[in-house]
Amino acid sequence: MPVETARAEDLDERLRSGRCGRTGWMQVLIDHDTPVGRCPSCGWATTSERRDCPSRVIAKCLLERAPLPAWLAHLADLVPGARLRSGPESRDQQRAALDDLPGLFAAPARQPERRR
Repeated sequence: MPVETARAEDLDERLRSGRCGRTGWMQVLIDHDTPVGRCPSCGWATTSERRDCPSRVIAKCLLERAPLPAWLAHLADLVPGARLRSGPESRDQQRAALDDLPGLFAAPARQPERRR
C-alpha cells in the first residue's frame, strides 16, 4: 500500500482559515481523533507509521507550539502559526546576525554549541 501524501484539501478548514485559536485547535484535535483505521472526520487512512490524520497532527503541534513533522512540512505555509524545525545552518545564521547587532557593551565571544 503506497503511503499517502497530505494535501491542502485534506486539512480541516478551521486550520487553514487561521481564525480559530486554542479552542478551535482543541476542537479539531477532538473531531479528528482516530481510534483505528480511518479518521471519522476526514476519512484519512491511518498506518502503523502515521497513526493520526494531518489535521490532528497539525492541531497538536499548534497547541504544543512544536514544529511540524517532516511529512507535513510542505503544508506549513498554508496553516497560520505553523512552524518548521530549523536546521543547524539557519541557527548559525540567526546567531551571527544577532552577534552583529550593536549593543551597549562588548559581548563575550560566543562558544560553539556542544553536541549531544
